[in-house]
Amino acid sequence: MKRGDIGIALVLIAVVAWFGLSRFMGEDGTAKGTYAMIEVNGKHYDTVVLTEEPQDIEIRTERGHNLLRISHEGIEMVESDCPDQLCVGFGHVHDVHDTIVCLPNRVFVEVTGDQAEGSEPDAVVS
Repeated sequence: MKRGDIGIALVLIAVVAWFGLSRFMGEDGTAKGTYAMIEVNGKHYDTVVLTEEPQDIEIRTERGHNLLRISHEGIEMVESDCPDQLCVGFGHVHDVHDTIVCLPNRVFVEVTGDQAEGSEPDAVVS
């Protein structure tokens, strides 16, 4: 081994150790204490804690039917009777500011909560 190889190896070990410690200490940039704010027809419908345990939320209105499922500290739209099914395609969301929108049924879901440092948006375009 050459002197440069030892330096590169030490830098790689330090990076791996820092990454491992930051993940172990919970400083991975993910949200802490996340919730889902659910609005139907522009009005607050419910606020739910995003937990590991599965939980279903059924929303029935004159516009249609939606089924939300909470699991793995996130939320997803698993069923909707809207014609385009775009809301089902949003998938499982769990990061702060992630959204699920069903325009035909007027259902809006946004993940909110405490943000860890460094997890805020890079830029906002208006």
